[in-house]
Amino acid sequence: MKVFATNQLVISLFDISREPDFFAINSHPDVMRYIRPVKTQEECRSFLIENINLYKEGSVIGRYHVAEKTSQAFVGMFSVLMMPDRDGFHMGYALMPWAQGKGWAKELVINGVQWFFEHTDQKQVFAITEAENIASAMVLLKTGFTKLESIEQHNKTVDVYYRNRNANA
Repeated sequence: MKVFATNQLVISLFDISREPDFFAINSHPDVMRYIRPVKTQEECRSFLIENINLYKEGSVIGRYHVAEKTSQAFVGMFSVLMMPDRDGFHMGYALMPWAQGKGWAKELVINGVQWFFEHTDQKQVFAITEAENIASAMVLLKTGFTKLESIEQHNKTVDVYYRNRNANA
């Protein structure tokens, strides 16, 4: 089921038929480098089912399938999750290596922010990236996010960014 679309991408719900895509991204060491440890196929299946169970009518929480609009090829994942230790949400994304460097991350974040604010009453949304992940930090800054602070999370320094509802990118 389609959640939203951009000029070049279609963002939709994961379902069990998309398990190969979910595994491809969550097991890829280059993609997961700044996100979490890679998962085995068994771990991915459980993680996918856990994710599918997050989808609720009227909620934005979940990890979403991202496909290139024309070819329908799987390009990555978009997520909106509860922000740890805060009363708010954070959004994230991950793109397969072949899909990086095409401007899709920026397009996904710009449209994802718009979708988020259209479907919530939240005044801001957060994003988290490891301090070493300069490419993601640049995407966030180019799309209107502001760095709030650096914190320690899972023995790593991560930067917390935020974007207010009425901010212009």
